[in-house]
Amino acid sequence: MKNNKEIIKIEKEKKLEMINQIKAFFIDNRGEEIGDLQAELLLDFLIEKVGAGIYNQALNDALYWFKNRISDLEVDYYTLEKKENR
Repeated sequence: MKNNKEIIKIEKEKKLEMINQIKAFFIDNRGEEIGDLQAELLLDFLIEKVGAGIYNQALNDALYWFKNRISDLEVDYYTLEKKENR
């Protein structure tokens, strides 16, 4: 099985934004200033340890949404279907 770093890809710009958010969290909530490397290591750790669970939950949520939409489409289909005169 691939490790989570290989499964979850984050664009460079988005990763930099996440690193800055982690740094801001530490300042705002703990009064601690951490560097880019510390924030990146924490982000990598979180991706490795909890990323797959969050990713899988998002997939389950999307599946639930799509199943509901398909059900709605089936209802719409039968609403539009014309009765045949025999």
